[in-house]
Amino acid sequence: MNLFKPIWFQIESHYHANKITELSGNDFIDLIEEISKKEKLTCSPTSLTLYTKKKTDSQLITLNNEIFKGCQNNFNNLTGRYEIDEDNPIRVKLPGMACNLDEHPANLLTVESEVTDFWEQLTNAKIISKLSKNSKNDEFSDLKEYVTVKDGYIHLNVGVTIDSNGTLYHNGETTDLELPSRLMNNLKLVLPKDTYFLGEKQKYGSIVYIRRCYLALIELIEESRHGPNDPAYSGCTITGTPGIGKTFFALFLFFYIRNKYPSATIIWRADQATCYQFSPDGKVKKGDRYQFQNALHDRNNFYLVDAQVLEEQKAYMLHFTSPKKERSNEAVKSPGFTTYFMPIWDQEEIFTLWSEVFKDKKDSSGQEFSLQVVKDLLNKWGPIPRSVLAKWNDTTYQNQYIGLVEKVDLEKCMDSINHDGMPKGDSISGKLIHLDVDSSFTNMKYRFATNELASNLIDEYESKTRNSIRNFIVCGRDFPETASFRGHLFEDYSHRKLCKGGSFKVRCLMENVVTEITEKDIIERKNSIYTTLEDIREDCYNRPKSKSNISVDSFVYKDDNTLDLYQITISTNHGIKVHGLREIRNFLGKHRVINVYFVVPSMIFKSYPFQDYQTVRGKKMKKLPKWIDNITQYALEIDMQGSEQCKRRADSVDLSIKKAKYNSNN
Repeated sequence: MNLFKPIWFQIESHYHANKITELSGNDFIDLIEEISKKEKLTCSPTSLTLYTKKKTDSQLITLNNEIFKGCQNNFNNLTGRYEIDEDNPIRVKLPGMACNLDEHPANLLTVESEVTDFWEQLTNAKIISKLSKNSKNDEFSDLKEYVTVKDGYIHLNVGVTIDSNGTLYHNGETTDLELPSRLMNNLKLVLPKDTYFLGEKQKYGSIVYIRRCYLALIELIEESRHGPNDPAYSGCTITGTPGIGKTFFALFLFFYIRNKYPSATIIWRADQATCYQFSPDGKVKKGDRYQFQNALHDRNNFYLVDAQVLEEQKAYMLHFTSPKKERSNEAVKSPGFTTYFMPIWDQEEIFTLWSEVFKDKKDSSGQEFSLQVVKDLLNKWGPIPRSVLAKWNDTTYQNQYIGLVEKVDLEKCMDSINHDGMPKGDSISGKLIHLDVDSSFTNMKYRFATNELASNLIDEYESKTRNSIRNFIVCGRDFPETASFRGHLFEDYSHRKLCKGGSFKVRCLMENVVTEITEKDIIERKNSIYTTLEDIREDCYNRPKSKSNISVDSFVYKDDNTLDLYQITISTNHGIKVHGLREIRNFLGKHRVINVYFVVPSMIFKSYPFQDYQTVRGKKMKKLPKWIDNITQYALEIDMQGSEQCKRRADSVDLSIKKAKYNSNN
């Protein structure tokens, strides 16, 4: 038995059906005496870990504090608690055992030299940003004490860091100087030559692209861990759509902690069996996590756990994981521990990373990884680096797309969201369903990865079930957890209806005025997907690939000087961003008659209210430009009721989903 790890024993106890059996104090004392006879302990442990056999899922062994009263000569300040272990069904752990690692170095594993090099060289890593061709060196004269311009890049000097607003910090203190905003979208952390993150050349390389959300998340964490009543006082989980780079955020945190907290120790755990301890003196140790209890019991240290089950520690806990419940445990539920969501990438971030890392790559057949290939993959997968960049030339991976679409069961997917809070299976693997995160990093909703995917899933659903997607959308109205999910389906369904044309009910929207319902005839038009406004086409149904810089979902402009804008929504509160309207108006000509149609389902059509005009940040605009007077707002109904036959089909879909939900809850 290894004396310098927790001592493991199998305890046979008498079980009674449907009862909780307690190990008596005398039995426990006898056990400790037996340990003393058989083992020569060369250290003085303050705790003991006991592994117990479990006969059924409902049977546990409890250990009361009363048990320990007779054991004070052997152990100090013992308290018992339960902790689930992956290999042993029940583990009763008495926390506090801490053997001195320096006394027993033979029990440690050999640390790879590349890992040691990474830790030693991390203090020499630099944050850099690529300069544009028209940048001039003298424009950075105010920053010369903190930055160096070299070879087309601006380098932050050693000891200089940056926040999400571009403010520079030197040795942790603010300089009150800011990096120009245009450089914030191209920040990279670069290690010295021949040094790689965690020693992994192929897996991690020597460069981490610094997303602005990395900096914002760090600021949020720091603001939320000052006192015991703060939400992230003891730690937090960082989760989000798989494939967006949560591990790379953890790698950036190594650099941040090393600079911000130079006296702190970092314990890194990325697999079940092994941990690395990175000490302030530059030393690295490798072993079982139980060997690092001294460091893990110090709140001034940091415990970083990547894609593993997190166990509670006193060191500050940072947990990086996909949104899977099986990786959550009691640590996540304890006060002072919270969850933050990392957003998916935007297209500009993808293009930047492609340009910096992947631009000149070719596959085995010689095909170049061109910008057009990137755009095609974005249309298929959405802005996920793993699917669009890292796996661009993996034919097997790319061919999975059609199979995944065919396997998705929308009814089961909706039910799993309502029951478990997340879709199950490959749909949540970052391939088909994304987590859409707000700017607070605390709220998210589920969306299909792309508009193209939503359209493909609708086709597949209607082909398999012979039901209209309309029925599926209607039947989900009783499940609020899936509102955003249904909203995306409704958006694609509405695009199809508007593009095909027909007669639609409309209402003119006016403040505090009830208006009559009229009919609007829309002719069938060709669907036109555009990337920039230069690509739009007259008298076509124009849809943007990305809505990051525009206020509407689609629009039609005609030679009669009218511009019809369509905003599809299931919400009664959906303000109009003036910035996006101005962009389209300026491009098409300032003298057009503009109509904004809020495309809504039947159930909110009659009561849909006039909408405010808003700033970029979503606030009501106080002073409106004069050209806004030429805009008329309408509500346009998408009929979600249909014929009696359709209603019966919707009812049958509704019943099947509710039945599935009932079965899963019982």
